[in-house]
Amino acid sequence: MKKVLLWALSLLITASFAVYQRATGPTYPVKGGRVEGTGIYNYRFMRSCDTGSPHCLAQAFSSKPLEGRVEWRRYKTGDPFKSEPMTYRNERLFFYLPSQPPAGKLEYRVFVKTEAGEKELSAGPVRVRFKGAVPGWILTPHIVLMFLFMLFSVRIFLTAAFGAPPVRHSVPATFIFLLLGGFVFGPATQYYAFGAAWTGFPFGYDLTDNKTLLMLLAWLPALWAVLKERPARLWLNLAFAVTAAVYLVPHSLFGSELDYKKGEVVTGK
Repeated sequence: MKKVLLWALSLLITASFAVYQRATGPTYPVKGGRVEGTGIYNYRFMRSCDTGSPHCLAQAFSSKPLEGRVEWRRYKTGDPFKSEPMTYRNERLFFYLPSQPPAGKLEYRVFVKTEAGEKELSAGPVRVRFKGAVPGWILTPHIVLMFLFMLFSVRIFLTAAFGAPPVRHSVPATFIFLLLGGFVFGPATQYYAFGAAWTGFPFGYDLTDNKTLLMLLAWLPALWAVLKERPARLWLNLAFAVTAAVYLVPHSLFGSELDYKKGEVVTGK
């Protein structure tokens, strides 16, 4: 019964980390509900899109006909904002964001007309980053393996916290999940999305890559201690502390970005 409770608690903590990372990251859509005086009961502005995707939208759902417009420009170019009208159809006011090359970004603002005048929905510029489409056979294993890595990390920490000896195979399994998810399918995901497999140390400053590397370095002494049957609780707690700290940093922060002037993809800015 105790094992079941520990696994349930581990799953709950892991899911909380996953939701936190997703909701606080720079690619999570801007969402909102009812907007007074507009008829809008829901809106959603994309902050991450596949290059060439027909689903890259700024949209609002309104119970009555509504006029709106979008001002947009390429990010960090100094271009003037272009203003274009939105389309209203079947209770939906929408605008297709102009597609950009992988790692290219736009910043845009959304305005709607009300009886009191024009109202901005976006509350300042929204930034959207474009990426290449990643095949499901690469993206799905990457997500699943990193989730399993965090799940086993939490379970190992809880075991250590309750004073029980770690299961011998659990630490090697956790390490393998990290290797496959972070250093095999992770770079493959990034290669399809932005054209470069690894942009962390020593080749660049990509925060996601460097976080993954930091976790690997934290788990190496823990793995060694367990395999050599040495006292491992300190190393396991330290490894989990580093892992938890990494997962508290929003995902995709300081990631790949296209420098339009140089025509190069840069990271860590």
